[in-house]
Amino acid sequence: MKKNISSLLMLVIVIFVMAPGWAKAHSEGFYISSDIGLNVASGIDTTGRSNDRASVCDEYINPMYDQVERSTASDASGNAYSDYNCTGSNRGATGDWKNSFDSATGILAGAAVGYSFAKQNPNSPLGGLRVELEYFYRQSKYDQTSDVGSASGESEDKLAQELVQTYDRIGSMDSHNIFANVYYDFANTSRFTPYIGIGGGLGVTNMEYGSLWARNSQASRITTGAGLPNASQIQNNLASTASVEDTMLSDTLWGFQFLFGVDYAMTENMSLGLKGRYVMFDSFDSGDGSLVWDPLRGHRPNLRLDGSEPVSGAVSTNNIQFFGISLNMKYHF
Repeated sequence: MKKNISSLLMLVIVIFVMAPGWAKAHSEGFYISSDIGLNVASGIDTTGRSNDRASVCDEYINPMYDQVERSTASDASGNAYSDYNCTGSNRGATGDWKNSFDSATGILAGAAVGYSFAKQNPNSPLGGLRVELEYFYRQSKYDQTSDVGSASGESEDKLAQELVQTYDRIGSMDSHNIFANVYYDFANTSRFTPYIGIGGGLGVTNMEYGSLWARNSQASRITTGAGLPNASQIQNNLASTASVEDTMLSDTLWGFQFLFGVDYAMTENMSLGLKGRYVMFDSFDSGDGSLVWDPLRGHRPNLRLDGSEPVSGAVSTNNIQFFGISLNMKYHF
């Protein structure tokens, strides 16, 4: 990639040197443009949630799950089993997990059709305006695995009492985006035309996501179920089991971007330039049911042998942002 970028920059320099006899590109009317470049995406904070229950409420793990809430004992963390929710509604209402991932880089490419009002209002500040409908694609390669940083409720109990390895993974995040942009060109007598712009639109965003919740291979080191009459059975059933997920998550996000750059007139109809953008999307949420751990604690993703309580979850993030820099070519009709 570095070799290709260096060759492209050399071509731009040669064009600038050889172009003094060329006329300035027309800036009025319709034009089409294309972009190719790079993006740098900000770090991501994730929050996971599910409708799972505590492990002692799983019939595959604890055949006596319906007796947990009647126990007078407390678990290894000091929580009374009478406060557990093994049979009631509102599953998964308490308990989530959080994680963080560093920034990422990747490709950026796009195309647009626009219209410039330059020559229609030659004596007006509005003469520098142009409007544009743009499609662009970006892919940010995170390729990171991160241990779960914190959890609450039932997820926190699992971390403390039975799990030895718990992580989330993000492969790549990509988005297909349609934006409407408005620019202002700072016209002058040189071949260079700097500009600024703003835009808004939608991005169909995909995120490669995986997770692993692996339990201790030694039942004697698992404290889940402590105080219950069949504690050893629960601990033996949990030993060496894992909950695994590997999927593609999707969401459609509203976005806003700031744009800036400079064009250089190559011919009467063509210009070449550099364009920068700072893009901000709202938070990503994969939606309930988008995650299915299969296996879940070593068995199919359900809490009940009769299949009546399937388990699923979702992942959300903070606002998604990235900076892009691209080589931009325009052709004016």
